[in-house]
Amino acid sequence: MLSDFDLEGKNKFQKATYYLTNYGVGYTCKKALRKLGVPVSEESAYMAWCQKSATSKELLLAQKQEGITDMLSFAIVYEEGTDPDMAGWKKQACRKVDFACITKGTTLTELLEHHPEDVFVFAGKDIRVMPEYLYEVSLAVCGKKKQRISRINKQNTKPIDLVYTDEDNRVGKKRFRPFFKPDASMQMLLNFPYLGRCFAIKRSLLKELVAKGIEVELCGNGWYDLSLQAFCFAKHICHIPKVLFSNLVSKEARDTFVHEDGGSLAACLKHYLKTVNMGGKIVESDVPGFFHIEYELSEEPLVSILIPNKDHIEDLKLCLDSLKEKNDYRNYEVIIAENNSENPETFAFYEALETEDDRIHVVIWDGPFNYSAINNFAAQSAKGELLLFLNNDTEFMERGSLRELVISALKPGSGASGAMLYYGDQTIQHAGVIIGMGGFAAHALWSLTDRDAKYFPFSLCEREVSAVTGACLMVRRSVFKEVGGMDETFAVALNDVDFCLKIRTAGYAILFNPYAKLYHYESKSRGYEDTAEKQARFQKEIARLQTRWELEIKEGDPYYNPNLTLHRADYSMD
Repeated sequence: MLSDFDLEGKNKFQKATYYLTNYGVGYTCKKALRKLGVPVSEESAYMAWCQKSATSKELLLAQKQEGITDMLSFAIVYEEGTDPDMAGWKKQACRKVDFACITKGTTLTELLEHHPEDVFVFAGKDIRVMPEYLYEVSLAVCGKKKQRISRINKQNTKPIDLVYTDEDNRVGKKRFRPFFKPDASMQMLLNFPYLGRCFAIKRSLLKELVAKGIEVELCGNGWYDLSLQAFCFAKHICHIPKVLFSNLVSKEARDTFVHEDGGSLAACLKHYLKTVNMGGKIVESDVPGFFHIEYELSEEPLVSILIPNKDHIEDLKLCLDSLKEKNDYRNYEVIIAENNSENPETFAFYEALETEDDRIHVVIWDGPFNYSAINNFAAQSAKGELLLFLNNDTEFMERGSLRELVISALKPGSGASGAMLYYGDQTIQHAGVIIGMGGFAAHALWSLTDRDAKYFPFSLCEREVSAVTGACLMVRRSVFKEVGGMDETFAVALNDVDFCLKIRTAGYAILFNPYAKLYHYESKSRGYEDTAEKQARFQKEIARLQTRWELEIKEGDPYYNPNLTLHRADYSMD
């Protein structure tokens, strides 16, 4: 299947044919106009999508007649001084709906004492709900919604106790900037309140928070404090990938994220750190509403940095110099896996490295180039608790990058972590891997920039992903052994994706950390897939990945919304 990633080098006729076939006349004409410099609004495309995906009046009427509408009672919680969307809530199919007005100082205990309902919908200011909101939540809570299930997305048989949905912005009747969210991502939530101003929590989960002695500040932070605590203790979180509420905004704010005061959000993060007994400094991003927690390490475990190399000593020197000069994490060793170098200067360089720095060691791989086999071989000599697989054509950009990778890899439940990688022109080479994109897997935000608001928050947040690139991949040594290392049948490509999917199948998370930043001068050492032989080998490895992970590709990446395109890396609507 041809995708947008395959269009490099194609002529205009081939590109036009591709876009017409996959996207239709309208999209192709708009793309052509943009190429000519004619500004084209994306509003009409989203409004057309909204009309196409809207629930019909007939279906809404049918929902009201279903028995599920009487199975649950709902309390719509809103702050004093805000106007709840009365008209929207009264249009809901569910009949047992009451309203709970809270004031500053209202506690969860008081809320539960005064309202006996089964489900509490926390509805923030200036939102408008779709008429099917409560019906969709009822389906989720009652276990009537189909879950994505595979070897990775294992079935959770526990009752759903927290539900959230996608959202957009609205000015009058016009709707803008849809936010198509990932499935449950605790790490993204710790970067910004991605659940938004409307989500539902079962009474049982709220009672559990009270029983644990956790009281949250309900007013003034857009429910962020509550969402963090509830996410932390929820046993089953459901994300409904439908735009079921809108933020009512001004014309000037229609294309921006709705966020609360930064100070109140920081206080919520401090409360979370106290709850989980972790130390860290909360830093607000240069983009308002986004945060980063600089966690404290109780100790600095040894990191074994494994670098395959064949000649290219200038690249290797740049990589090692940046590690030495742009790095504040000192407990590491470097294992260079020498792979059939031909220049005498290379071996002289190795000897000098080992003489100058006793943390650097060279091991000799005698076989043909096989990225998986070389790294498995190098790992046998590693002494570290953490292994960092690193390409020789990389360069550390900031002093905290290695530390950030360590912190992510050591988080509870984490198995591996990866960095934000840039090309030399500051465009993104890697921001996590999306399974299914391009027919198998592709790098998120490839060739784009990291401060374009069109794809916030995905370029700004540490978050769970399905895979990260092997060009800079840190894994716990114990996890590496548990999953059997890298599969050596993937000699050059996709070994990293297969490896990460094995880690996730074993029950561990993979974290992408945009605060770990490196340049990656991609494929300098081994070259590009630019010969018939290389292309044939690459296609075989693609086919192997598609066969082995067929169900996971079919079910879709849980951290990539099904409403987003699999043809482009920019998190745009399908």
